[in-house]
Amino acid sequence: MKNQLKYFLFLVIALVMTGTFTSCSEDDDLPNGGKPMISYVRVTRPAASDSLIVLAGQGQMIAIIGENLQGARELWMNDRQAALQSTFITNTSIIARVPSDIPSEITNKLRIVFANGEEVIHDFAVDISDPMPTYMESEYVNAGEIATIRGNFFYEPVQVFFTGANDTKVEGEVVDVLPNVIQVRVPADAQPGPITIKSKFGEGESSFWFRDNRNIIADYEDTDYDGWWHGKDFIKSSEDKIQPISGKYLRIDKESTGSWFEAWVGEGTIKTKTKNIPQDAFVNPGNYTLKFEMNTVAPLSYNGVQLMFSSNGGPGNRERAFYPWAANVDTKNKWQTVSIPFKEIYDANNKSNDKGVNEFKYNPDGYAVSFHFVGPGTKAQFAMDNLRVVPNP
Repeated sequence: MKNQLKYFLFLVIALVMTGTFTSCSEDDDLPNGGKPMISYVRVTRPAASDSLIVLAGQGQMIAIIGENLQGARELWMNDRQAALQSTFITNTSIIARVPSDIPSEITNKLRIVFANGEEVIHDFAVDISDPMPTYMESEYVNAGEIATIRGNFFYEPVQVFFTGANDTKVEGEVVDVLPNVIQVRVPADAQPGPITIKSKFGEGESSFWFRDNRNIIADYEDTDYDGWWHGKDFIKSSEDKIQPISGKYLRIDKESTGSWFEAWVGEGTIKTKTKNIPQDAFVNPGNYTLKFEMNTVAPLSYNGVQLMFSSNGGPGNRERAFYPWAANVDTKNKWQTVSIPFKEIYDANNKSNDKGVNEFKYNPDGYAVSFHFVGPGTKAQFAMDNLRVVPNP
């Protein structure tokens, strides 16, 4: 009996030892001793499979390469969890998409949680875009009033800074924020220049200028109307329906313009302002834009408005060449910035017909202008201000 018991105990010990040795041997055969590890992260495009990355943008697909990854159950980047699909998990790789949600806490770490509770952490950053302001509904807004900025990546909390005196920055009061729209109260010390939007992910400076005063060709602040054919009678400082945003403005209030109506026509002192069109705009017209602010009391649907610039004649050249502006504008009685590609104006005014040739070439002395409506009549109840030729973004 004792011999049988000894034999049985010996057999049990032998089996246990065999299992132990077998288990150790199997673990030793696995990479990294069977423990999960991350070697690197790469893009998923086959043609760029050797492109290793240490950061990726929101929503980007990535491949995590390593060993013993088959037990992955959770994937975190910063404090946001990424979705995992079992079909994209193997021993050596995990394919997943970077979370699109904005993290509350930035760790710049990638963390994988496995079925047995183990975790693996790897240095990896999510590239969250800096704020990107693209345009303002109106580039001219009075101090204390609300400016609307449109763009992308406006992730709260955000700050908006206007250009101040001596290239300083003055902060505006943010009133409302959406991912692509910011409403901000203009500070008293705001000056012409770019605006800067700052979030915890970075900051972005606008390519446009607030109260852009570069290359102004008509601001209607004139006191000398020498050489003007028409227009001076329509210049206002203020009125009940339209308040100023930058001093005087051109104000038209007609139920019908009839078959012919001129709102801003002449040469003389008009040339004093129009010579501010930069010479480079004639060399590279595609790099510039004509901008101005407009406020329509009623929707403005043009039956025909013609904008003529001439460097080889007076306003009479308007019958030779002109830019036909066929825009539909309805600002709902608010000031709004309007943009027209300068190249279109340049090309249209360098033409000829049976009445002769009009040229719109660089002239340091300025240009004759005609801004006029042709019939049938148009309901023209609007104001405009701050015409300028500025570089494109």
